[in-house]
Order: sequence, then structure tokens, then C-alpha cells
Amino acid sequence: MKYLIDLLHFIQPFGTQSYWVIFAVLLACGFGFPMPEDITLVTAGILASRGIIDFKFTVALCMVGVLLGDFTIFYLGRHFGTKLRTTKFFKWVLPASRDEAVKAIFEKYGDKVIFMARFMPGFRTPLFFAGGTYRVPVWKFFLLDGSAALISVPTWIYIGDLFGENLEVLEGVIRHAQLGMYVGLAVIIALLVCGYYLKKRLLRVR
Repeated sequence: MKYLIDLLHFIQPFGTQSYWVIFAVLLACGFGFPMPEDITLVTAGILASRGIIDFKFTVALCMVGVLLGDFTIFYLGRHFGTKLRTTKFFKWVLPASRDEAVKAIFEKYGDKVIFMARFMPGFRTPLFFAGGTYRVPVWKFFLLDGSAALISVPTWIYIGDLFGENLEVLEGVIRHAQLGMYVGLAVIIALLVCGYYLKKRLLRVR
């Protein structure tokens, strides 16, 4: 909650120019800036609830900011993956232990993990980078990431807009929403694993 309060106090004085500050923060989040993207979206919703910015335009702008940040990481992985892996910045964003975990996740679930990455804070940037490195088609990246963003982005902004005048209640709602998304992600992963083993078993029978 501290992140949210601090970010709200930082952005609100910008008034109607808050759009572009939010946009910039979302882009920075895509590059691994240590600010939860969800908190930025909730903050945008709070500003909309206070009439400082327009709700519909905020949703559209945040969608563009999120997708642009994601695609930039994907593009870097696609075109400069090998070279960037040797840089200090890359090793800071993606330590060796996490890099190995990302490889294991990607190899197990394939390009579907791009959809799941939207709901995996801390793994979004490395998974999108890995998606580029593994040459996932651009159209498929936008389809998977865009589908996930259509769920998460409006949801977080709406939560901020709905409970923006009661931050104590909002804190509990954020926790429940995060838990709900994690449960949904766990169900998706379980279905993918079951589908994988079922397909493998059917192929053996044939």
C-alpha cells in the first residue's frame, strides 16, 4: 500500500498532465523499474475517480503504454538477445538463477507463457525477453499479451476508480483481486499440464 500512496502523491500534482506521467511509469515498469505495474494502474483509476483524468481515455492510454513496454522488451530479445545477455544491465534485471527459471518455464509451457506472464509480477520482463529470443511470431505475441492485458489493465483501473475514495477498503480489494488472479493462473497452468500429459498419452496409445 505504501507504493500506491507514494505514487499517488507523486502523480496527482501533475493534474491533467498525469496521463503522460502514468504512461512513462508504465513504460519504465516494462524495463524492470521496481514499481508494480498493477499499482500504477490502480493509481490511474484513483485519479479518474477524483475527476483529475478521464476514465475511458486512461484505460486506452494505459493499454498502449503496457503493450508498448512489453513489445519493446520482446523486440530487444528478438533482435539483440544474445548480445544483451552479456551486459551488466541484463544480469541486474535477470540474474542467472531467474534466467534458468525462465528458460525452464518457457520450455515447459511454450509461447502460451506470454499470456500467463501478464499475471506473474517479477517474471514479465524476462519472459517477454525470452519470447523474443525464442522467435515467437510478432502477431502471436500481440495476440497473447494483448488478450491478457484486456483482462488485467481495465480491471485494475476499474478497482482504483471504484474504491478511490476509500483507500483502506481499496487495500483489501487489491489483495483479494491479486489472490483471484493467482488462483485463475494456477487453474490455467493445471489445465495446460493436464492437456500436455493427456495428449502425450493419446500419442502413445496410437
